[in-house]
Amino acid sequence: MPSSADSINTDFRDKIEDEIPALFFMFAGADDSQQSADVSNVGTFKLPDPAGKAGGACTAALLQVMHADEADHLLDLSWTETLVQMRDKIEEIGLPQVPQLSSSRPIDVREPLKILPDDFDPEVNTARAMLIGVNYVGEEGELTGCHNDVRNMKHFLLNVLHFERENMLILVDDGKHHQPTKKLIMDGFHKLVEVSEPGDAVFIQFSGHGGQIVDTSGDEDDGFDEILIPGDYKESGQIVDDDIYDEFVTKMGAGVRVTAMIDCCHSGTAMDLPYVCSAGDTQMHRDNGFKIIPQSGMELKENKKKKKENEAKKAKKDKERKKKAKEESKKKKKSSKKKSKEEEQEQEYEDDYGDEEDDEDMPAIQDMAIREEEEDDYDEEEEEPEEKPAKKKKKKLFGFGKKRK
Repeated sequence: MPSSADSINTDFRDKIEDEIPALFFMFAGADDSQQSADVSNVGTFKLPDPAGKAGGACTAALLQVMHADEADHLLDLSWTETLVQMRDKIEEIGLPQVPQLSSSRPIDVREPLKILPDDFDPEVNTARAMLIGVNYVGEEGELTGCHNDVRNMKHFLLNVLHFERENMLILVDDGKHHQPTKKLIMDGFHKLVEVSEPGDAVFIQFSGHGGQIVDTSGDEDDGFDEILIPGDYKESGQIVDDDIYDEFVTKMGAGVRVTAMIDCCHSGTAMDLPYVCSAGDTQMHRDNGFKIIPQSGMELKENKKKKKENEAKKAKKDKERKKKAKEESKKKKKSSKKKSKEEEQEQEYEDDYGDEEDDEDMPAIQDMAIREEEEDDYDEEEEEPEEKPAKKKKKKLFGFGKKRK
């Protein structure tokens, strides 16, 4: 006859499977109380390509372990062996942070680490990735290694696990990729939920700043919510673990396997998953800070009331932030209005009398289209010199491919 503890554990697992249908695994660069660190030279980790650049300690350690595992299939490292090797490599360079694994199921951590499930078939299933690297270029807290983390992870996914580039979304503040804004990061989560199907694999990477704020929903045992800090945090605010949990973790469909690498400070429970395991542990255990759905009607009513109050506070803060940003934008527009007017007058003069050979002085494509429509209404007085066609910019990839029919 099962004990009451067994019944409670079974009941908890059943509720978790209802709450989180997908299979989630998340590597964290540090537990909730620790800070992660940039490494000035990830060449010490002997990554195959590219190496010798700054990067996150935990990302570099995980990549080295996975590269070694893929190069020698006899290794078949388990989850716990991977955590221990990551910790050892981080300790070798004098850092105290302890990597941590959290998951949506109480897995046997002695089983081999797998990003793609054993029955993954590239002809039928799709592997997708969202890679985010934020160096906060020009900011006071600028980092140096997050772009390289993304570059190294992208290389591993493409060349070792054979992900396809068209199924990757890369958000990096380097001026070459889509910016790692709060909106685009959350849009990426939503898109992954929309297109992922049973048998698919998803990989998430975040390298940047993380932190903690006071928990207002009552779901954190330590009284703090963990946050990811996007590139536009000054305008849009932070990404709270509650939002990732509500809009991504609980929404992902059953049969999808999601692996994440969150390399930032206080990242231990950045996805609010119910089971955790640190380097050196031999089994997963329930996260004491994880709060499942309230049991009683009174608790449910109280929780809904609290959630509504928090949403109202959040909406008010967002409204105030947008209002402030709008006022600042108006000030900037007002101060530059006179200058813009002078530039427009100068441009009009150049359009009528100036040399049109310089491509940089040509109007924007959309302006050209409007101007061509206007010119159709007038009789031609003289033949205009033939203009060189504007060069088409290569379309940047965004999204994760189309959902299979």
